[in-house]
Amino acid sequence: MQFEWLFERPIAHRGLHDDRYPENSVPAFEEAVRHGYNIEMDVHVCKDGKVVVFHDDNLKRVCGADKFIKDCTLEELKSYSLAGTEYKIPTFEEFLSIVDGKVGILCEIKGLNPFDNSIAAATIKELEGYNGNIALQSFNFGAVMYAKKHCSLPVGELCTWCSLDGVKDRCFSTNFMGKLHICRVSKPQFISYNVRALNRDLSPNKWLKKWSEKLPVIIWTVDNEEKLEDAMQYGNNFIFENMSLESVEAAIGKMRPLE
Repeated sequence: MQFEWLFERPIAHRGLHDDRYPENSVPAFEEAVRHGYNIEMDVHVCKDGKVVVFHDDNLKRVCGADKFIKDCTLEELKSYSLAGTEYKIPTFEEFLSIVDGKVGILCEIKGLNPFDNSIAAATIKELEGYNGNIALQSFNFGAVMYAKKHCSLPVGELCTWCSLDGVKDRCFSTNFMGKLHICRVSKPQFISYNVRALNRDLSPNKWLKKWSEKLPVIIWTVDNEEKLEDAMQYGNNFIFENMSLESVEAAIGKMRPLE
């Protein structure tokens, strides 16, 4: 395995964001770099083909505008503010210049259509010449397969077993993903798995336990001590947010060792 770096330091979810610095914002990324944490972030492609760093496909939750990223030009996107702050949506190019190889990057390729590889293709193209550590991941098995074929970066499969409305921690409609059958299709190099499906009140997750013997596992998103303990049972690293840095640092070296 040539991407051990991905498991050496905890991963800051959408940067080290808090009440001052919004998710996926320049200062949140700068804070993660300052503390030496790997960064998880998300990419979309806007109307004029630019790759931008933003989680949702719609601006409403974070920017208050009911518009889709794909329907906006970069100029329009730059007119919106993140969570009512002075900060704007960064481009992928801006993000890469901030990180500049100082920490590792775990980049989520957004989009769910397995036959539309436009976001994956644009992301890979923008990474040409970037010399830092970076891994790609996606819920979209088509994007995982495309990225594996068209670049030499490590590529992972994002998985959840939870209901889409967030009510159930395990849900029949997401069995295919939660039980990791999807990995037989996408054949990822690592797995990123939703911590909610590891809830200690549920039956042991024998599916993830089995796959963790084959592939490295990252658990997301850990935001309290109980979830951190659950993550330690299955994962080789974790993605965190809204936790004290003392707790995050104390967890280093306590995750499952890589085989």
